[in-house]
Amino acid sequence: MTGRGNFNFLGVEVEPGGRVKTQLELGEGPAGNDRNIPVYIMNGEKPGPVLALVAGVHGDELNGVSVVHHLIHGDDHIAGTDDDFISLSEMSGTLICVPVVNIEGMLLQQREAPDNRDINRLFPGKVGGNQSQRIAHELFASVVKNSDYLIDLHSAPQSRTNLPHIRADFDNSEAMTLARSFGTRIILHSKGPEGSLRKEATNAGTPAILLEAGSAHRFELEAVHSGIEGVLNVMSGIGMITRDTRMPAVRMLVRRSKWARAEGGGLLHSMVSPGDHVTKGDVIAHVTDPFGASTQTVVSPRTGIIIGLAVNPLVRTGDPIANIVLCSKSRWKRSQEEHTSLDPEEEEVVDEESLDDA
Repeated sequence: MTGRGNFNFLGVEVEPGGRVKTQLELGEGPAGNDRNIPVYIMNGEKPGPVLALVAGVHGDELNGVSVVHHLIHGDDHIAGTDDDFISLSEMSGTLICVPVVNIEGMLLQQREAPDNRDINRLFPGKVGGNQSQRIAHELFASVVKNSDYLIDLHSAPQSRTNLPHIRADFDNSEAMTLARSFGTRIILHSKGPEGSLRKEATNAGTPAILLEAGSAHRFELEAVHSGIEGVLNVMSGIGMITRDTRMPAVRMLVRRSKWARAEGGGLLHSMVSPGDHVTKGDVIAHVTDPFGASTQTVVSPRTGIIIGLAVNPLVRTGDPIANIVLCSKSRWKRSQEEHTSLDPEEEEVVDEESLDDA
């Protein structure tokens, strides 16, 4: 929690109502050029919590990059103008924004860092480690440890797309407060893999949640909008800003989901979209032989909502096709109604069938 006055970030002083662009130093690149990660600090006029927004840990996941950019600069891409989402004169606390962690991965259009390691399995990092470990260390030591809360923004890998939803540790009350305030219809239980940013941050005392929205290698308006709205909802929920918050009429807490998988290889012809409601036994995709006329069908293993979907048309036997959350059609329809209350109905999805379907 910051007090009234300057916010110090790695020796950089940010005055109340001020914004500063600084950077995390990463050493030199192959050409002797300085390598760094830009960081934007937005310090409100009033005392309040410190919230970190982190995007681009995976270099090919760009929706979160756009979310952070719009929150810093507004829709006109120029900070300090009338269309800004955040007024620093009215904001309490401090926003630490990291638009892109894995910059070189983004330039290479790949998920991993240039050393082909997944940064999101290496937190809290290592001072004298490899490239990716050092990136993880700098972010963790400088951003995570200086924040009260953290939101990690992601998209599905390039072969899939995700309905916007939050992933959080149901057993951590502070993380669940953030997850509920974000405002998605679905919150999926996930402590996170070992070495992931959200798991290690939460373990270190900085409650963290993760947004999954859309697909890789592109900006998608629906995913970006859901991220912007959700972050602003969280800021309202923890007392940083005041805004009219819109929540779903029904929020579903999901312990497990289940993947429908291909029983043969070929070309995928999907018949559903993320957010569609399907009934057990419905045909959700066809897999065809690219050199012949044979066709196989993929059916839904339960009645529920498509929250993840394969988009790569090339599939092998056993490949995941659709990630489905157990839900009745009437409950899903009701969840799409707008709710003015900050405390919507909540339904915990008990799904014993998928306990072994990791």
